[in-house]
Amino acid sequence: MASAGEPTPGYPEAVIQWGVQAGETCDDIAAVLYGSSKHAALIQRYNRVACGPGTTLAEGLTLVLPAEVTSIPDAKLRSMHPDVRARPAGGAWSPAAQGMPLLTNSSVNTLDEGRADIEFVDRTRVLLAPNTLVVIYGTASRARVSKTPPAAVELADGEVKAALAALRGQSVEVAASGGGRVSASSRDTVVQRRGERTTVAVFDGKAGVTSGGLSVVVPKDHGTRFVGKAPPARPRPLPAPVEWTTADAAQIALAPEGLGVLSASWKPAPAAAGYRVEIARDAEFNDLIAREEVKPDVLSFRAEKMPAGAYFLRVRVVDREEYLGVGAVRRFHLVAARAAGGVVPAAQEITANPYGIIELTPSPALELSLDDGPFGPVPERIDLLQRAPRALRLRERGSAAAERGNDAATSLPVRYTKVGAVILASRAASTATSPTPTGGPALEARVELEGLAGVDVGRRVAPRLVAHLPGGVRSVALAGGDRGGALTARIPLPREALRPGEPLRVRLDVADGRGGVIATSDAELPAAPEAPRAAPPPAPPAAPVLGAYLPLLPMSGVADGLWLAPTPPAVAAVGAAAARSGGGWVAAGQVRASGAIGPLGLDVALRSNPAGEGDGAGVGSTGWFGARLRVLRLGRSELELGPTLRLGVPMADGSPPVRIEPGIALGGAAGRFTWVADTGARIRASGDGAAVGAGDGAAAGDGAAGGEPATPDVQGFLLAGATADPAPWLRLYGALDLHLVHREVRADDVLGGLSAGVEAGGALFGALSVRVSPWRDEGEGLVTGQIAVGFREASP
Repeated sequence: MASAGEPTPGYPEAVIQWGVQAGETCDDIAAVLYGSSKHAALIQRYNRVACGPGTTLAEGLTLVLPAEVTSIPDAKLRSMHPDVRARPAGGAWSPAAQGMPLLTNSSVNTLDEGRADIEFVDRTRVLLAPNTLVVIYGTASRARVSKTPPAAVELADGEVKAALAALRGQSVEVAASGGGRVSASSRDTVVQRRGERTTVAVFDGKAGVTSGGLSVVVPKDHGTRFVGKAPPARPRPLPAPVEWTTADAAQIALAPEGLGVLSASWKPAPAAAGYRVEIARDAEFNDLIAREEVKPDVLSFRAEKMPAGAYFLRVRVVDREEYLGVGAVRRFHLVAARAAGGVVPAAQEITANPYGIIELTPSPALELSLDDGPFGPVPERIDLLQRAPRALRLRERGSAAAERGNDAATSLPVRYTKVGAVILASRAASTATSPTPTGGPALEARVELEGLAGVDVGRRVAPRLVAHLPGGVRSVALAGGDRGGALTARIPLPREALRPGEPLRVRLDVADGRGGVIATSDAELPAAPEAPRAAPPPAPPAAPVLGAYLPLLPMSGVADGLWLAPTPPAVAAVGAAAARSGGGWVAAGQVRASGAIGPLGLDVALRSNPAGEGDGAGVGSTGWFGARLRVLRLGRSELELGPTLRLGVPMADGSPPVRIEPGIALGGAAGRFTWVADTGARIRASGDGAAVGAGDGAAAGDGAAGGEPATPDVQGFLLAGATADPAPWLRLYGALDLHLVHREVRADDVLGGLSAGVEAGGALFGALSVRVSPWRDEGEGLVTGQIAVGFREASP
């Protein structure tokens, strides 16, 4: 036996289960469980069984019984709508209240606008239509000698709906005042009493109807009737459901501000005397919101100001014999949408501000898709800054809706309101209160935004002014706008826009934080007053070129150092050199180019293989690539200093090997004279290089027969000279070159020579130079001549 301290979940008291054994009666169970057979009526509190002296119960039946002897109300008023009254046994009528306990012989009366839902302790429910009077008969109040289960209510007048929570072999008993009884094994059986006539319509399960000593069984979708104590009529089919004029699909719409609209229409039914229209919040139509009977010429229904939620609409035919027909049901979903930032929803579309937020009330029965995206739970917010859908698609959740795909979805188009701006621009001078970074005039703009009422402009829009000015595009944030006022911005005008005497034409865009253009305007600012023209300051004279433009490149494999200034001239030239070597004349072509990028100078000198009757004195096709960095310049090149680095690369077989030449260049200018001095070292990076015979005719590249490497391991050099400009188009120069050569096979040598040259012309110029080398390597000629022609940036 369960403890009576705490109620069993789902029951008003503690209960136990009892399994009926063979031959047991209600008296037997009461005597065992409660100590006396006088409590046998408690067996009927939660069970639809007949108790009487000697009446055995069905073996194996499971009974739900109070754990101990108690006295509780037989029913309660589960829910109600206004205009309901109640009366206790022997008492007076008073307004009813939700949750009111109902004892045996209590009466409940719904008036013109009233409806009531009565729930008994065994979970049986009886729903009362308007203008209905019933008398409550509790399940445990009958004499224990009754041979039939007691009736739940006695219907005096009006209409009740009998409903079982579950069909477990039980029934709801409804007695008609004056005679007759309905025993409904059903979730939806409607019993109407008007005067002496009682009509029964069964929409679920079945019902037994007894009157005048005769009984009939009414199956689903059939009905019967009886008058007074006369026998019931033979069951007949109920009127068929109406046919909707629109597709029978779930209707989904918005409920703007929580005020939705439900509407439906149907085709006229044959022999209809009228229609009953009902709206409920549940599919069983137990939680009714509205019920109305209309004339046969009314074929549509519309309910307004409906809050968001799921609704069920049912239409039943009432025929000429006043039989209630089978219902045609449609389901509706109203989704609450709130205007956040300018959203104005309607029933079947949304008008939204592109910077707003659509706020929805999620429904577990629905799922949503943006445009053609996947379906998912209905979100609480749709931020239109992150997503700008063209339509919201809603459908019921479940596999059936998923299989139907787009056919099961209701599409709600999203219309975006227009957002614009009015732009006024002017030219403003810099003031103490509104300075510009440049201290000059500025463009001043005043912007009034349109179509953004209710939007947090600073956070959601973040407007900026974009000015397309001569010389580039300028952008600045728009400020102000308090209490709906205008926004302002100030942009300094660049020098390109400051043309005195000419109006300034500029395109102005108002853009949001994402870069989207809200509005565009072409503005013309008045011309600025012309300022007196001041004589431009004289351009500083160009720095003079130090040294020669194309100094001589000796025809030697050892003493072919190049006289270099700290800053190379901008020049490109081609030329040729010839020298007496090995008993004959040898000539080689060359290509020269140099230039400077700021303090950095670059040069290249490419020399071809020698050609002629001589042996070339170790001269081969070589490419010299150099770089210089001027680290010091005083005045107009009165003194210049910079490190140099050159790399010699062989360009043909038999050429000298790779050589590296680091050095320092120093120079200066004084009037028409310049001087340059170079010092440094040359280091052989790889190979033995070409060999030159010591008068024995040894072949190049062969160190045998007394030959020795023409390219030493290391050597130092010093080159110094000066130039003079007798005329702007003429430059004369002279230079001395000395080379200290170290070889492993013999003592160190000192090589050197004197060079002189002339350069004449303008941008196109020519150069002629000669070198005499009294200190020379074996096989090298005494005299070398060079001729070249090229282009230079400017004449001296």
